[in-house]
Amino acid sequence: MTSAPRTIPPAPFVPAERRRARVSVTAAYAVQGMAFAIMLTNVPNYKDRLGMDDGVITLVVLGVCVFAGAGSALSGLLAARLGSARVVTGGLVGVALTVLAVGFATTWPTFFVAFAAYGLCLGAVDASMSMQGITVERGYGRSVLASFFAANAAGGVLGALSVSGAALLDVELDRSLPLVALVVIAATAVLSRGLVREDPVPGVSPQGAVPARLAASVPLSTIVVLGAAMLAFPVADSAASTWGAPFLRDVLDASTAVAPLGYAAYQATLIASRLFADSWVARAGRVTVVRLGGTIGTVGLLAVALAPGWPVALLGFAAAGLGLGVVAPLAFSAAGDRATEAAARSTRPADASRTGLSVEAVTDQAVARLNIFTYLGAVLGGALTGAFATADAHRAGFAVLAALAFVSAVLARRFREAEVPAAPDAAVQP
Repeated sequence: MTSAPRTIPPAPFVPAERRRARVSVTAAYAVQGMAFAIMLTNVPNYKDRLGMDDGVITLVVLGVCVFAGAGSALSGLLAARLGSARVVTGGLVGVALTVLAVGFATTWPTFFVAFAAYGLCLGAVDASMSMQGITVERGYGRSVLASFFAANAAGGVLGALSVSGAALLDVELDRSLPLVALVVIAATAVLSRGLVREDPVPGVSPQGAVPARLAASVPLSTIVVLGAAMLAFPVADSAASTWGAPFLRDVLDASTAVAPLGYAAYQATLIASRLFADSWVARAGRVTVVRLGGTIGTVGLLAVALAPGWPVALLGFAAAGLGLGVVAPLAFSAAGDRATEAAARSTRPADASRTGLSVEAVTDQAVARLNIFTYLGAVLGGALTGAFATADAHRAGFAVLAALAFVSAVLARRFREAEVPAAPDAAVQP
């Protein structure tokens, strides 16, 4: 049953400090996406420089996902003690330093340690950016989170292009990666001024321990359902980047020039869907947009699995990006709404100052947990890549991805908007 069509209300006035916060959060997403793409698309260069085989590289990439999941979980504790703004800036500084360390690594053990540290910072930044994004979205009173994810994807494209440029100019890693670190540091220094500053969480100890009642304020079952609904995106993202070109070349006899276009089509429509998702949500509601996105993603991935030739597969990749691109950002928006409801339930008029939980604090914990599913999906994508690595099994692999996308459509009703008024947003640092 779809949501009823809605009338778009006039856009509320947004103070300058909130607009500045949106710009800063957008910049953080773009910088993180750029650095992530640079780190991963340099994998062939790491192999050549350190003489590592494919097995070691696979372990490194999977290790990054595991450590990023740990960093995401840690971000909830850090945000409770320091506020998500400090976690974003501190995490981005950590990203810069670990990028620098990777650039100067001369043995694969030091390379692995540097990459693991990068994974911790990556997870912390990813989660805390979404914490910031949800707070900004509350301040706007309408959906804006998808635009942040679009900036992240666009930053990834920029990062991949910069790696290509460095290769054309024959710039070595010990020169290119320090430059990346410098860009991240400079961008962080600028964007940090506009991030949302949150009040301390009542009951958090000096060591940063979070009260059990706070950590459990959004039921784990709710987080798991939203995580399952968004799981198709990171798995499909991993598959499109890993399997796309080999599938088009080896199964559908595409030329070497056409083979990379599958991922290009996927990425282009993914960015487009995120750019327009917020306006779609305003018109049709989050549940309808997620249900439609999951359905389109399912059809697209089935088209890839059953494609008789590469033109149909390219259309399928484009449909997959268009549909699944909206699911992850709207899952975080839904988590923010569940946090709003949980915070409202926890506050009793008689003793609100003693027992009430701030909506920002509850949101931070929910986001830290939900973000772990991003890396769980990446690990699952790596496992599926191994399981369906042969040309004969590629079609079955894309059929499995279609089933995951269908789960997103089935669970769309769990993305409903909040049933209580949003709490006032946190103060924004001028």
